[in-house]
Amino acid sequence: MRETLTERQVMTTRGLVVIVSALACWVAIGGGQASAAKLKCGDTITKDTKLHKDLVDCPNNGILIGANRITLDLNGHTIDGDGTPAAGCDNQTDFCDVGVANFGHDGVTVTDGSLRQFDGGINFGEVRRTRLFGLSASRNADVGIQFFGSSRILVRNCSGNRTTSREGTGIGVFDSRHLRILNSVFRHNPHVGIKPVRTTTGVVKGNFVSHSSDEGFVMEDGKGFHVKGNRLVRNRAGIVLAPGSNNVITRNRVVRGLAGIKIAKGHGNLVAHNRVAHARHAGIRLGIKRPFIGGAHNVIRRNWVTDTRVDGFVVLKKDRHSLLKRNVAKGSGDDGFDIESGSTTLTRNRAVDNGELGIEAVLGVNDGGGNRAHGNGNPFQCVNVVCG
Repeated sequence: MRETLTERQVMTTRGLVVIVSALACWVAIGGGQASAAKLKCGDTITKDTKLHKDLVDCPNNGILIGANRITLDLNGHTIDGDGTPAAGCDNQTDFCDVGVANFGHDGVTVTDGSLRQFDGGINFGEVRRTRLFGLSASRNADVGIQFFGSSRILVRNCSGNRTTSREGTGIGVFDSRHLRILNSVFRHNPHVGIKPVRTTTGVVKGNFVSHSSDEGFVMEDGKGFHVKGNRLVRNRAGIVLAPGSNNVITRNRVVRGLAGIKIAKGHGNLVAHNRVAHARHAGIRLGIKRPFIGGAHNVIRRNWVTDTRVDGFVVLKKDRHSLLKRNVAKGSGDDGFDIESGSTTLTRNRAVDNGELGIEAVLGVNDGGGNRAHGNGNPFQCVNVVCG
């Protein structure tokens, strides 16, 4: 997958690891620990703090976290940047133009307010046990919320909307583990809504993601996620693993866009009980053609795909030994199931009222029995499997 601006920033921000001693001097640089009443742009906090007024037109960073186990309560207020890159700030050695920044301080909670018009709304690195509640990170340039090298992250009832750069992302999580993103909203981002990269063990549940110019949710080289009960509407693609292994994708609703759910590469994934509607290409796809790759041993079970413009379910020939069981394809413009891999097993699937064949499978496909097709445009109904 192509490198994004956000990923480049992560790589440069990692330079902070070698200057921890410099970061330890933040309190002095920020003018000392400010009281809540006198808090100003660029200050570092080292104890629980509640904001009593908006911070407006910050020329660089908003608030810096300087201690473990503290809470920053924005108290319904906004930390606002000036909408331009910070002059004279070197992102090789420091955070630059971030609403709330934290490097290396564990057990931090940030709640109840807005971060806007920065390069990044929230940027946390090398932290553990972080909690973000009720935050809006909108109209920031590159990313609403970002973590790198972190663990035990909880993001709940937050939003990351309308980033402004071409590679803008709602929430990006890099090289981390034990992530939970719950009941949050990510809309109108020029790149991706939710993007975990090289991240393991996560729950992404109950979120609403819409109008991403690329994917609503994309995983790059991750595993062990449970993606459940999300709504993804009018993204270019809904849910994409590229690659991702040993994940569970269940009970999501994906509506409109080019593609619904796609496993470009990965093994041992379960895709079950999802509903995909009105995709312009395939509803659920295993493998991609350009470059020509695929995964293995994926299970696609009890999904409903309706009214796709082309095929309902597609398995490309590079995918190996996957199982499609008890799925329904209805109203596709072309085939209900288009199976190009001879190692695929088809069991008890149903194809109804599709434009061409109900099931078009290559010779030698594994017929697990119980497949049914009727009302499809091609009178053969199925090819190379038996359909009742």
